[in-house]
Amino acid sequence: MTKLVILEIRDADNEQRYPVTLRICDSINYQNFQSTVSGKFPPAKDLIESYDNLKRNRMDRGFGSYRKLEKLKKAQVTNVSVKELADAVEISVNNWLNFPDSDFQDVRDLLLKVLSAHKNDVRVIIETDNISLWSFPWHLWNKFQEFEIEPSFCLLTTNMNSDLGQINYKNKIRILVILGEDSDINIAVDLQLLEESIDHNNAEIKTLTATNSSKLDDELWKQNWDILFFAGHSYSENDYSQGKLALSETESIAIKDLKYGLENAIKHGLKLAIFNSCDGMGLVKELASLEIPAIIAMRERVPDEVAQKFLEHFLNAFAREKKSLRDSVMQARKKLHVMDIQYPCASWLPMIYEHRAVEPPTWDELLKGNEEERQRVSIWRNLRALLVASVLVTGAVMGVRWLGLLESLELPAYDYLMWQRQPEPIDSRITVVEISQEEVDKYGGYPIKESALAEIVNKVEKYKPAALGLNISRNQPRIKDNRDITARKNWIKSFQENQNFYTVCSYQSSAGDYAPPPEFSPKQLTEQVGFVDFFDNNIQDNKYQTVRRQLLSYDPNYLPKSSKCSTPYSFSFLLAFSFLSSQNRPLQVNENTKNWQLDRVIFNRLASHTGGYQSLDGNSSQILLNYRANRRPAKIVSLTDIVEGKVGESAIKGRVVIVGYTAGVARDDFNTPYGQMPAVWIHAHMTSQILSAVMDNPKRPLLWDLPKWGHLQWGDAVFVWLWALTGGVLVIYVRPRLYLTIVTCAASLLLYYICLAILNQGGWMPLVPSALALVATGSGLVIYKISKNRQPE
Repeated sequence: MTKLVILEIRDADNEQRYPVTLRICDSINYQNFQSTVSGKFPPAKDLIESYDNLKRNRMDRGFGSYRKLEKLKKAQVTNVSVKELADAVEISVNNWLNFPDSDFQDVRDLLLKVLSAHKNDVRVIIETDNISLWSFPWHLWNKFQEFEIEPSFCLLTTNMNSDLGQINYKNKIRILVILGEDSDINIAVDLQLLEESIDHNNAEIKTLTATNSSKLDDELWKQNWDILFFAGHSYSENDYSQGKLALSETESIAIKDLKYGLENAIKHGLKLAIFNSCDGMGLVKELASLEIPAIIAMRERVPDEVAQKFLEHFLNAFAREKKSLRDSVMQARKKLHVMDIQYPCASWLPMIYEHRAVEPPTWDELLKGNEEERQRVSIWRNLRALLVASVLVTGAVMGVRWLGLLESLELPAYDYLMWQRQPEPIDSRITVVEISQEEVDKYGGYPIKESALAEIVNKVEKYKPAALGLNISRNQPRIKDNRDITARKNWIKSFQENQNFYTVCSYQSSAGDYAPPPEFSPKQLTEQVGFVDFFDNNIQDNKYQTVRRQLLSYDPNYLPKSSKCSTPYSFSFLLAFSFLSSQNRPLQVNENTKNWQLDRVIFNRLASHTGGYQSLDGNSSQILLNYRANRRPAKIVSLTDIVEGKVGESAIKGRVVIVGYTAGVARDDFNTPYGQMPAVWIHAHMTSQILSAVMDNPKRPLLWDLPKWGHLQWGDAVFVWLWALTGGVLVIYVRPRLYLTIVTCAASLLLYYICLAILNQGGWMPLVPSALALVATGSGLVIYKISKNRQPE
């Protein structure tokens, strides 16, 4: 609990000794004094003499631009001479307050005891009507410096029963800034420092520049102010009986002439006045008589550069670091100390007046004083701006997305997320037989001979696979000798005898090489030939040429007229269905939706707007391809291993066996989220997806996106809107902007990991639109707040 220490000093007696009473109490209970001791200060003749000498020499020096009404003449006084006089003053202050005088000993002992016991948690007020004592640099006493005490001043005649500043109808800290006459000085810097230091969400500035007394008085009456700030030229009478402010080049005004306006302002919440101008003690005395809670002013003439630096350091401590008034002035004084070299005694100039019945306000307490109204208005204003901004941004982002303008960003982002998923084991139900370049050369070049093809079929057939798929188009036989003719007949016969053997054709190609074998019956052409095309027939844009989707079937009515491949089923679908049929998994088709259903799993067709895709063809039974998170989807063996009998029964029996080229000469590689991949591997991934969805569900479900209503992706829109709201909330509650940038980056990273985690569970979330909404909403609100705060009153 803060201790209040009051040094009550009366006018000097005939011996030039100042009667003093030390009173100690809790700050919150200032009328209940816990300790009281009286005594007398020693005569201060040496201090008064040395201090008057210093002031006279500083006045004669006349260096720099001062914030004083009168023009000053320059004189030849060196920094060294003034520094010596300042050192003499500091010595005199310490000699005076440390003098071993019995009349002062009890007062000093009790004061030091309190300072030692409570250290920084002490509020020291020097209470006197002798204003000349206010000018003493009390802060130079070594005991105040040891315990880091910034003494303040108060009048003895202060009304202790005042009820100050209890009426607050403001939702922000309101600061009235008066920029007076500015000849030879730059007071625009003061306004700039104020603008940069305050948070415009919680504070606002009203500026009167080169105004007149009538306008100033009107503002004091019609508005409720928390802080009054003046920068410009000012002046105090020698006896401090009066102070004047230069409002403009043509008008100056005394505090007494604003008495009623100031009384009204104080009654309605004015808590702090700051005079960043010269000779402020006359101003302080007059304003203190009106019972204002706190004043900061300069004791003497202040150089323009010193006034600017003081304000900068004070605001940094008070408005940004939220220190107390005393600690803020002390910190500013310490940082001004370096300027004592160029401007001797510059750090001595600031002083604080405090009404002892009122704890000086901190920045946070000024906010709390207006908290209820401020929060009500601020919450509604922020909520309204947040809702409007988030809805507008979400609408704009989703509109741009619907037009397909984000696909170039969304699809690569989706690929990267797929690649980042948790690794999975290969599918033990599938074996891939690769035909490498070495084996192409070994078996008679590309395409391989009929005899080699027949040998593969014969070797695999004897181990009874669940399905055998030849991803090798063989419309025209490759006959070199009678052996190849016999081999061709044998593998055709194998297909006739084994309904679970499948080969391929391509509906996108008009070339005869990609047509089904001419020896096949119409039934075989429908049931044992599957198309191997990865893309919709009408899609030629390269942006789709990464394999992310799987075609299960295609309506033959939409096939090109030149196509020689009329099978409605994909190669991977036939292989998976063959395996599932052996497991007694039924197949159904919904006549209305045309969606396939294997067992209890429905394979919903992709809508034209699905995930990041915005113009898919709805004519095919097409689903997203849920790659196994492993570049190799299944057990891989070579053609040579098969031919030479190095592959055991366990690698084939009851499995889906897929044979295809990995040789470069086949030009059969495609882009995937896992990089370039041969087609035979992709077909294995597709087959594995169907088997996993039916047999391993829910561990490995089909990929899905958020709900839609027709072409409207409302589920994605809600998700994007939530992140737009997040961006706005961060702007409202996180300050300063460096922290906002860091937290926004953290939120973006969180969004990424949420999308990755959901993709591990099969869901494609709108990562790119959400990130754009997050940043765009936050940026929009920042711009809105900046523009709003810069609007003139």
